[in-house]
Amino acid sequence: MSNLPKLSDLKLSEEKLRKQAKKILRQKHSDVVKRPTHLFMHEKNLTKIPVPKNPGHILYAYYHNNQLSKIENLEHLYNITHLHLQWNKIKKMEGFDALHCLKKLYLGNNKISVVENLEGLRYLEELHIEKQNVDFPDALCFDPRSMIYVGSSLRILNVSENKLTDMAWAKPLRRLEVLVAKKNLLHDYQTVADDLCTLLSLVDLNFIGNPMVRKHRYKETIIARCSQLRILDTVSIHNTSKTFLQNFDKVVRLRQLHEKNKIETSRKGADEFFDLNMLPGPRAQSALSIYDFTTQKPKVTAFDSTYAFAPRAFWRTRPAPTVSEAIAPPMEPPPPPKQPLLETDAAPIKGILKKPMPMKYI
Repeated sequence: MSNLPKLSDLKLSEEKLRKQAKKILRQKHSDVVKRPTHLFMHEKNLTKIPVPKNPGHILYAYYHNNQLSKIENLEHLYNITHLHLQWNKIKKMEGFDALHCLKKLYLGNNKISVVENLEGLRYLEELHIEKQNVDFPDALCFDPRSMIYVGSSLRILNVSENKLTDMAWAKPLRRLEVLVAKKNLLHDYQTVADDLCTLLSLVDLNFIGNPMVRKHRYKETIIARCSQLRILDTVSIHNTSKTFLQNFDKVVRLRQLHEKNKIETSRKGADEFFDLNMLPGPRAQSALSIYDFTTQKPKVTAFDSTYAFAPRAFWRTRPAPTVSEAIAPPMEPPPPPKQPLLETDAAPIKGILKKPMPMKYI
Protein backbone atom coordinates (compact mmCIF):
# COMPACT_ATOMS: atom_id res chain seq x y z
CA MET A 1 0.00 0.00 0.00
CA SER A 2 2.89 2.36 0.66
CA ASN A 3 4.16 2.06 -2.98
CA LEU A 4 0.93 3.49 -4.47
CA PRO A 5 1.07 7.24 -5.38
CA LYS A 6 -0.86 9.54 -3.15
CA LEU A 7 -3.88 11.50 -4.34
CA SER A 8 -2.18 14.80 -3.71
CA ASP A 9 0.79 13.82 -5.86
CA LEU A 10 -1.53 12.91 -8.72
CA LYS A 11 -3.22 16.30 -8.53
CA LEU A 12 0.13 18.11 -8.58
CA SER A 13 1.34 16.21 -11.62
CA GLU A 14 -1.94 16.92 -13.42
CA GLU A 15 -1.62 20.63 -12.74
CA LYS A 16 1.96 20.62 -14.05
CA LEU A 17 0.83 18.96 -17.26
CA ARG A 18 -1.88 21.53 -17.76
CA LYS A 19 0.53 24.41 -17.25
CA GLN A 20 2.99 22.94 -19.72
CA ALA A 21 0.21 22.46 -22.29
CA LYS A 22 -0.95 26.06 -21.89
CA LYS A 23 2.64 27.29 -22.26
CA ILE A 24 3.09 25.34 -25.51
CA LEU A 25 -0.17 26.73 -26.91
CA ARG A 26 0.86 30.30 -26.07
CA GLN A 27 4.18 29.82 -27.82
CA LYS A 28 2.51 28.47 -30.95
CA HIS A 29 0.01 31.33 -30.99
CA SER A 30 2.75 33.92 -30.58
CA ASP A 31 4.70 32.37 -33.46
CA VAL A 32 1.62 32.60 -35.72
CA VAL A 33 1.01 36.21 -34.77
CA LYS A 34 4.64 37.22 -35.30
CA ARG A 35 4.74 35.79 -38.84
CA PRO A 36 5.00 38.82 -41.15
CA THR A 37 2.55 38.79 -44.06
CA HIS A 38 3.18 42.42 -45.17
CA LEU A 39 6.59 43.64 -46.36
CA PHE A 40 6.83 47.43 -46.23
CA MET A 41 9.78 48.65 -48.31
CA HIS A 42 8.25 51.78 -49.86
CA GLU A 43 9.71 55.30 -49.85
CA LYS A 44 13.20 54.20 -48.78
CA ASN A 45 15.18 55.34 -51.85
CA LEU A 46 16.03 51.76 -52.76
CA THR A 47 18.03 51.21 -55.95
CA LYS A 48 17.94 47.43 -55.63
CA ILE A 49 15.41 45.02 -54.14
CA PRO A 50 17.03 43.37 -51.09
CA VAL A 51 16.64 39.68 -50.27
CA PRO A 52 13.63 39.48 -47.92
CA LYS A 53 13.61 37.69 -44.55
CA ASN A 54 11.05 34.93 -43.99
CA PRO A 55 9.93 35.15 -47.65
CA GLY A 56 7.57 32.19 -47.40
CA HIS A 57 5.18 34.14 -45.15
CA ILE A 58 4.97 37.32 -47.25
CA LEU A 59 1.64 37.93 -49.02
CA TYR A 60 1.78 41.70 -49.62
CA ALA A 61 4.97 43.45 -50.76
CA TYR A 62 5.22 47.25 -51.09
CA TYR A 63 8.18 48.56 -53.12
CA HIS A 64 6.57 51.73 -54.53
CA ASN A 65 8.10 55.21 -54.52
CA ASN A 66 11.74 54.12 -54.78
CA GLN A 67 14.55 54.32 -57.34
CA LEU A 68 14.34 50.74 -58.60
CA SER A 69 15.47 50.14 -62.18
CA LYS A 70 15.26 46.34 -62.27
CA ILE A 71 12.94 43.68 -60.86
CA GLU A 72 15.02 41.08 -59.00
CA ASN A 73 15.26 38.96 -55.82
CA LEU A 74 11.58 38.07 -55.97
CA GLU A 75 11.97 34.35 -56.65
CA HIS A 76 11.74 33.58 -52.90
CA LEU A 77 8.35 35.30 -52.51
CA TYR A 78 6.51 32.31 -53.90
CA ASN A 79 3.36 32.93 -51.79
CA ILE A 80 2.96 36.62 -52.60
CA THR A 81 -0.44 37.75 -53.91
CA HIS A 82 -0.08 41.58 -54.11
CA LEU A 83 3.02 43.31 -55.53
CA HIS A 84 3.36 47.12 -55.62
CA LEU A 85 6.14 48.47 -57.86
CA GLN A 86 4.67 51.76 -59.05
CA TRP A 87 6.53 55.07 -59.13
CA ASN A 88 9.97 53.61 -59.89
CA LYS A 89 12.34 53.59 -62.88
CA ILE A 90 11.73 50.03 -64.07
CA LYS A 91 12.39 49.54 -67.80
CA LYS A 92 11.63 45.84 -68.32
CA MET A 93 9.09 43.39 -66.96
CA GLU A 94 10.95 40.35 -65.67
CA GLY A 95 11.48 38.20 -62.59
CA PHE A 96 7.88 36.95 -62.32
CA ASP A 97 8.56 33.29 -63.11
CA ALA A 98 8.29 32.06 -59.50
CA LEU A 99 5.29 34.21 -58.48
CA HIS A 100 2.64 31.61 -59.25
CA CYS A 101 0.18 32.95 -56.62
CA LEU A 102 0.31 36.60 -57.70
CA LYS A 103 -3.15 38.12 -58.19
CA LYS A 104 -2.57 41.89 -58.35
CA LEU A 105 0.39 43.62 -60.01
CA TYR A 106 0.91 47.39 -59.85
CA LEU A 107 3.49 48.87 -62.27
CA GLY A 108 2.19 52.38 -62.91
CA ASN A 109 4.48 55.37 -63.53
CA ASN A 110 7.56 53.50 -64.74
CA LYS A 111 9.51 53.35 -68.02
CA ILE A 112 8.26 50.03 -69.40
CA SER A 113 7.89 49.81 -73.19
CA VAL A 114 6.65 46.22 -73.65
CA VAL A 115 4.19 44.19 -71.55
CA GLU A 116 5.86 40.79 -71.50
CA ASN A 117 7.07 37.82 -69.39
CA LEU A 118 3.69 37.13 -67.79
CA GLU A 119 3.58 33.44 -68.72
CA GLY A 120 4.06 32.28 -65.11
CA LEU A 121 1.21 34.35 -63.61
CA ARG A 122 -1.61 31.89 -64.00
CA TYR A 123 -3.81 33.54 -61.34
CA LEU A 124 -3.25 37.20 -62.24
CA GLU A 125 -6.53 39.13 -61.89
CA GLU A 126 -5.47 42.79 -61.93
CA LEU A 127 -2.78 44.55 -63.95
CA HIS A 128 -2.17 48.29 -63.49
CA ILE A 129 0.37 49.56 -65.99
CA GLU A 130 -0.67 53.16 -66.60
CA LYS A 131 1.63 56.11 -67.46
CA GLN A 132 4.59 54.33 -69.03
CA ASN A 133 7.27 56.20 -71.00
CA VAL A 134 5.68 59.59 -70.46
CA ASP A 135 8.69 61.41 -71.95
CA PHE A 136 8.90 59.20 -75.08
CA PRO A 137 6.62 59.36 -78.15
CA ASP A 138 6.31 55.58 -78.59
CA ALA A 139 3.17 53.78 -77.48
CA LEU A 140 3.10 50.86 -75.08
CA CYS A 141 3.39 47.44 -76.79
CA PHE A 142 1.88 44.12 -75.73
CA ASP A 143 3.43 40.69 -76.22
CA PRO A 144 0.75 38.39 -77.77
CA ARG A 145 2.03 35.37 -75.81
CA SER A 146 1.60 37.14 -72.49
CA MET A 147 -1.86 38.38 -73.46
CA ILE A 148 -2.96 34.88 -74.43
CA TYR A 149 -1.60 33.38 -71.21
CA VAL A 150 -3.26 35.87 -68.83
CA GLY A 151 -6.44 36.00 -70.93
CA SER A 152 -8.04 33.22 -68.89
CA SER A 153 -7.64 34.99 -65.53
CA LEU A 154 -7.24 38.77 -66.00
CA ARG A 155 -10.35 40.72 -64.94
CA ILE A 156 -9.17 44.32 -64.43
CA LEU A 157 -6.72 46.20 -66.69
CA ASN A 158 -5.57 49.81 -66.49
CA VAL A 159 -3.63 51.13 -69.52
CA SER A 160 -4.30 54.86 -69.18
CA GLU A 161 -1.94 57.49 -70.66
CA ASN A 162 0.13 55.10 -72.78
CA LYS A 163 -0.37 56.74 -76.24
CA LEU A 164 -2.36 53.74 -77.50
CA THR A 165 -3.81 54.02 -81.02
CA ASP A 166 -5.71 50.71 -81.24
CA MET A 167 -7.17 47.96 -79.04
CA ALA A 168 -6.47 44.90 -81.18
CA TRP A 169 -4.07 43.54 -78.55
CA ALA A 170 -6.99 43.10 -76.08
CA LYS A 171 -8.77 40.40 -78.09
CA PRO A 172 -7.27 37.42 -76.15
CA LEU A 173 -8.48 38.81 -72.78
CA ARG A 174 -11.72 36.84 -72.81
CA ARG A 175 -12.31 37.16 -69.03
CA LEU A 176 -11.75 40.93 -68.88
CA GLU A 177 -14.46 42.80 -66.95
CA VAL A 178 -13.04 46.32 -66.39
CA LEU A 179 -10.90 48.19 -68.92
CA VAL A 180 -9.55 51.67 -68.16
CA ALA A 181 -7.88 53.33 -71.16
CA LYS A 182 -8.13 57.04 -70.40
CA LYS A 183 -6.12 59.77 -72.15
CA ASN A 184 -4.76 57.74 -75.05
CA LEU A 185 -4.74 58.41 -78.82
CA LEU A 186 -7.76 56.36 -79.90
CA HIS A 187 -9.47 57.98 -82.94
CA ASP A 188 -11.52 55.28 -84.72
CA TYR A 189 -14.35 54.12 -82.45
CA GLN A 190 -15.62 51.72 -85.13
CA THR A 191 -12.37 49.73 -85.04
CA VAL A 192 -12.30 49.84 -81.23
CA ALA A 193 -15.85 48.46 -81.13
CA ASP A 194 -14.88 45.66 -83.53
CA ASP A 195 -11.89 44.74 -81.34
CA LEU A 196 -13.85 44.68 -78.07
CA CYS A 197 -17.13 43.12 -79.23
CA THR A 198 -15.77 39.59 -78.65
CA LEU A 199 -15.08 40.25 -74.93
CA LEU A 200 -18.35 38.88 -73.54
CA SER A 201 -17.42 39.56 -69.89
CA LEU A 202 -16.68 43.26 -70.36
CA VAL A 203 -19.03 45.35 -68.17
CA ASP A 204 -17.07 48.58 -67.52
CA LEU A 205 -15.25 50.73 -70.10
CA ASN A 206 -13.54 54.07 -69.63
CA PHE A 207 -12.23 56.03 -72.65
CA ILE A 208 -12.34 59.53 -71.18
CA GLY A 209 -9.74 61.83 -72.75
CA ASN A 210 -9.47 60.04 -76.12
CA PRO A 211 -10.17 61.90 -79.39
CA MET A 212 -12.92 59.45 -80.41
CA VAL A 213 -15.07 60.47 -77.43
CA ARG A 214 -15.93 63.77 -79.17
CA LYS A 215 -17.09 62.10 -82.39
CA HIS A 216 -20.71 61.59 -83.43
CA ARG A 217 -22.32 58.22 -82.56
CA TYR A 218 -19.37 57.14 -80.41
CA LYS A 219 -21.43 56.06 -77.42
CA GLU A 220 -24.18 54.50 -79.53
CA THR A 221 -21.69 52.35 -81.44
CA ILE A 222 -19.76 51.16 -78.36
CA ILE A 223 -22.94 50.32 -76.44
CA ALA A 224 -24.49 48.52 -79.40
CA ARG A 225 -21.43 46.38 -80.16
CA CYS A 226 -20.46 45.46 -76.55
CA SER A 227 -23.48 43.43 -75.50
CA GLN A 228 -22.72 43.03 -71.76
CA LEU A 229 -21.55 46.59 -71.15
CA ARG A 230 -23.12 48.29 -68.09
CA ILE A 231 -20.92 51.36 -67.52
CA LEU A 232 -19.33 53.55 -70.21
CA ASP A 233 -17.11 56.47 -69.17
CA THR A 234 -18.36 56.24 -65.54
CA VAL A 235 -22.02 56.55 -66.67
CA SER A 236 -24.47 53.69 -66.17
CA ILE A 237 -26.30 52.37 -69.24
CA HIS A 238 -30.06 51.84 -69.12
CA ASN A 239 -31.28 48.45 -70.32
CA THR A 240 -33.98 49.93 -72.57
CA SER A 241 -31.58 52.19 -74.45
CA LYS A 242 -29.04 49.39 -74.76
CA THR A 243 -31.62 47.04 -76.29
CA PHE A 244 -32.79 49.69 -78.77
CA LEU A 245 -29.24 50.57 -79.85
CA GLN A 246 -28.31 46.92 -80.32
CA ASN A 247 -31.34 46.25 -82.54
CA PHE A 248 -30.72 49.44 -84.52
CA ASP A 249 -27.07 48.50 -85.03
CA LYS A 250 -28.07 45.08 -86.36
CA VAL A 251 -30.35 46.65 -88.98
CA VAL A 252 -27.65 49.11 -90.07
CA ARG A 253 -24.99 46.43 -90.35
CA LEU A 254 -27.26 44.15 -92.39
CA ARG A 255 -28.03 47.01 -94.76
CA GLN A 256 -24.34 47.81 -95.18
CA LEU A 257 -23.56 44.15 -95.83
CA HIS A 258 -26.30 43.99 -98.47
CA GLU A 259 -24.97 47.09 -100.24
CA LYS A 260 -21.44 45.75 -100.14
CA ASN A 261 -22.38 42.41 -101.68
CA LYS A 262 -24.67 43.87 -104.32
CA ILE A 263 -23.41 43.41 -107.90
CA GLU A 264 -22.43 46.73 -109.45
CA THR A 265 -24.23 47.19 -112.77
CA SER A 266 -21.89 49.45 -114.66
CA ARG A 267 -20.16 49.43 -118.03
CA LYS A 268 -16.87 48.38 -116.45
CA GLY A 269 -18.52 45.50 -114.65
CA ALA A 270 -20.24 44.38 -117.82
CA ASP A 271 -16.96 44.45 -119.78
CA GLU A 272 -15.30 42.32 -117.13
CA PHE A 273 -18.25 39.94 -117.25
CA PHE A 274 -17.90 39.52 -121.01
CA ASP A 275 -14.12 39.09 -120.79
CA LEU A 276 -14.45 36.28 -118.27
CA ASN A 277 -17.49 34.37 -119.50
CA MET A 278 -18.19 35.14 -123.17
CA LEU A 279 -16.64 34.18 -126.52
CA PRO A 280 -13.63 36.20 -127.81
CA GLY A 281 -13.95 39.09 -130.14
CA PRO A 282 -14.33 42.86 -129.99
CA ARG A 283 -16.08 44.46 -127.11
CA ALA A 284 -19.83 44.14 -127.43
CA GLN A 285 -20.56 47.83 -127.30
CA SER A 286 -23.54 47.44 -129.62
CA ALA A 287 -24.83 44.52 -127.58
CA LEU A 288 -25.13 46.57 -124.39
CA SER A 289 -27.33 49.41 -123.46
CA ILE A 290 -26.26 50.50 -119.99
CA TYR A 291 -27.28 53.63 -118.25
CA ASP A 292 -24.71 55.32 -116.07
CA PHE A 293 -26.17 55.65 -112.62
CA THR A 294 -27.34 59.09 -111.59
CA THR A 295 -29.83 60.38 -109.07
CA GLN A 296 -32.64 59.19 -111.37
CA LYS A 297 -34.04 55.71 -111.60
CA PRO A 298 -31.71 53.43 -113.63
CA LYS A 299 -32.85 52.18 -117.02
CA VAL A 300 -33.08 48.56 -118.12
CA THR A 301 -29.88 46.74 -119.00
CA ALA A 302 -30.07 44.53 -122.13
CA PHE A 303 -27.63 41.83 -123.22
CA ASP A 304 -27.44 40.53 -126.78
CA SER A 305 -28.65 36.97 -127.16
CA THR A 306 -26.10 36.17 -129.88
CA TYR A 307 -23.34 35.86 -127.27
CA ALA A 308 -23.27 32.42 -125.76
CA PHE A 309 -21.37 30.98 -122.83
CA ALA A 310 -18.46 28.73 -123.75
CA PRO A 311 -15.45 27.31 -121.91
CA ARG A 312 -12.07 28.95 -122.47
CA ALA A 313 -10.77 25.73 -124.07
CA PHE A 314 -12.96 26.29 -127.19
CA TRP A 315 -12.01 29.94 -127.69
CA ARG A 316 -9.02 29.20 -129.95
CA THR A 317 -10.91 26.80 -132.23
CA ARG A 318 -13.74 29.23 -132.94
CA PRO A 319 -13.00 31.81 -135.71
CA ALA A 320 -13.23 35.47 -134.82
CA PRO A 321 -16.31 37.31 -136.13
CA THR A 322 -15.99 39.60 -139.14
CA VAL A 323 -16.27 43.35 -139.04
CA SER A 324 -19.81 43.32 -140.38
CA GLU A 325 -20.83 40.79 -137.72
CA ALA A 326 -19.20 42.85 -134.99
CA ILE A 327 -20.94 46.05 -136.13
CA ALA A 328 -24.34 44.52 -136.89
CA PRO A 329 -25.00 41.21 -135.16
CA PRO A 330 -26.87 38.63 -137.31
CA MET A 331 -30.62 38.54 -137.01
CA GLU A 332 -33.37 36.13 -138.10
CA PRO A 333 -34.61 36.56 -141.71
CA PRO A 334 -37.83 38.58 -142.02
CA PRO A 335 -41.05 36.64 -142.78
CA PRO A 336 -42.15 36.52 -146.50
CA PRO A 337 -44.77 39.10 -147.59
CA LYS A 338 -48.37 37.97 -147.81
CA GLN A 339 -49.62 37.18 -151.37
CA PRO A 340 -53.05 38.38 -152.59
CA LEU A 341 -55.76 35.76 -152.52
CA LEU A 342 -56.98 34.38 -155.85
CA GLU A 343 -60.52 33.55 -156.75
CA THR A 344 -59.82 29.85 -156.48
CA ASP A 345 -58.25 30.37 -153.12
CA ALA A 346 -61.19 32.31 -151.76
CA ALA A 347 -62.34 31.36 -148.36
CA PRO A 348 -65.32 28.95 -148.45
CA ILE A 349 -68.70 30.24 -147.50
CA LYS A 350 -69.86 29.29 -144.08
CA GLY A 351 -71.90 26.12 -144.19
CA ILE A 352 -70.69 24.99 -147.64
CA LEU A 353 -67.75 22.61 -147.99
CA LYS A 354 -64.91 23.44 -150.32
CA LYS A 355 -65.03 19.96 -151.93
CA PRO A 356 -68.30 18.19 -152.75
CA MET A 357 -69.19 15.23 -150.62
CA PRO A 358 -69.16 11.77 -152.21
CA MET A 359 -72.44 10.42 -153.44
CA LYS A 360 -72.43 7.52 -151.08
CA TYR A 361 -73.01 9.85 -148.09
CA ILE A 362 -76.05 11.54 -149.72
